[in-house]
Amino acid sequence: MPKKQKVRFHRGDKRPGNHNLETLYYRKKFIKKGNDIIWQVVEHPTKNVVAEYFFEEDAHRLVKFQNKHKVWQSQGGIPKFLYINISK
Repeated sequence: MPKKQKVRFHRGDKRPGNHNLETLYYRKKFIKKGNDIIWQVVEHPTKNVVAEYFFEEDAHRLVKFQNKHKVWQSQGGIPKFLYINISK
């Protein structure tokens, strides 16, 4: 026998929001430096460059590992001294 719902929902009620909006995730993107293509691993939502690789497979390996294990989630992201500074 299914359990009876004890909470009544009315028209206009809103559902509770997602409290964990600041989840970290990583993506790879390529950029051109001169005649070379460099693959960057970018941390979101901070949009900081974590690493640069010459081969896409290396960048993909880091992205896959970080998205699976969320190593830096409790600290709010990778520490600032480990980022690659991009000055334009």
